[in-house]
Amino acid sequence: MGIRFSNISMEADDIFKVLSDLNISYEKQEHKAIFCEKDGLDVVITLSGIGVKNLFLKDKDNNYALVSMYKHQKADLKKIAGILGFGRLSFCSPDELNTFLNITPGSVTPLCLMFDTEKKVKVLFDKAFEGQNVVIHPLRNTASISISFYDLTRFVEHFNHSWMTGVFY
Repeated sequence: MGIRFSNISMEADDIFKVLSDLNISYEKQEHKAIFCEKDGLDVVITLSGIGVKNLFLKDKDNNYALVSMYKHQKADLKKIAGILGFGRLSFCSPDELNTFLNITPGSVTPLCLMFDTEKKVKVLFDKAFEGQNVVIHPLRNTASISISFYDLTRFVEHFNHSWMTGVFY
């Protein structure tokens, strides 16, 4: 399935060319589709790094955020809202995921920030990622990649997004 990107069509696996063009190294592992944390309980990921879950959130004023955190922690939405300076948070709809990040539920990843060309999405990473590798989806939920947090932030910055870290669980 193709992905729209600034009027350019790309396939999900074209992300690997983008990473290569940015001199970002990664390790990849294919696996069955993982739509939520529960779906991945029987999937053994052999990649090194912190397993990540990604939340796409908004407040009532339609301020949007992509929050990436350690997959085994429970997000404290009040803490996240405070760090971001947002009001009460809720999860975005599949339509909002598609509109802002050009992605479907279960495939959310910081890599989809490349599609937020209007820079409407704030980015918040778990402070525990600093100095570590993180394991994320590469625009599809049938694979995972291990990438250094440093390189992930370089990717985010390359697409003109600022980011912050925090502790929010």
